[in-house]
Amino acid sequence: MIIDVHTHVFPPRMLRERARLAQADRAFGALYDHPRARMATADDLLASMDRAGVDVSVAAGFWWHDGALAAEHAAYLLEAAAASGGRLLPFVPVDLASAGAAERLRALAAAGARGVGEVRPANQALAPAQAARCLVEASAELGLALLLHGSEEVGHEYAGKAGGFTPGDLWALLQALEERGAGGRAIAAHWGGGLPFYALMPEVRAALAGGRLAFDTAGTPLLYDPSVFVRGLELVDERLVLWGSDFPLRDQAADRAAAEAALPDGARRAAVLGENAARFLGL
Repeated sequence: MIIDVHTHVFPPRMLRERARLAQADRAFGALYDHPRARMATADDLLASMDRAGVDVSVAAGFWWHDGALAAEHAAYLLEAAAASGGRLLPFVPVDLASAGAAERLRALAAAGARGVGEVRPANQALAPAQAARCLVEASAELGLALLLHGSEEVGHEYAGKAGGFTPGDLWALLQALEERGAGGRAIAAHWGGGLPFYALMPEVRAALAGGRLAFDTAGTPLLYDPSVFVRGLELVDERLVLWGSDFPLRDQAADRAAAEAALPDGARRAAVLGENAARFLGL
């Protein structure tokens, strides 16, 4: 089974009204204001999956500042997933900044959400620690997986780089997941902003071995040398590296081919491209 743990889809209305939304939401505008910036619907994603030979995709939302937009986007993801025959896993956005966040998360879980994301706390004017408190509890209590935007603290600048979880933020969240216990789990997107490289520290490697925090490969060609696949698998438990394409920013078929080329070992390739995600997400 081929599983892509990092894609983004939007309701058709949001594609049509991107210019207005870009004015209303600064973070959205930074990524999608230009008419050529790629956006996709659930139907676009399903067609891409057919072309790329992908069986299941996490369909994540945008982390809106406005609670009404987050709710609209979440409802669309839930509806699209329900109609997909199990091919789409809805990871929904939610307003964490307003009162009632816990109740909203419970309602979304009851409606079929499989996870929350892609979480970028700055979009809602929250610090990562503020977002983490609510999310860790929701993950443990409700079984919702978390898809967290990983932010590198060094390297070139790009739209959307900052505002997520740095390696230090992820370290604190991992400790909170361990303390909370139960079934809490999270995926740190974009190689977790580089957290796997800290696994050369024995205490970090030991904490990651608990299996609550995995790393996706979304955006790899835009961030790292292809050798990051092999090196990353050497640094952390190789069961915790999950392929993510970042569709539609990246073409799914092209990104899958790049990942396969970077993983010459067949067993590792199969694990990263699907087996690890199936285990981590309980599919």
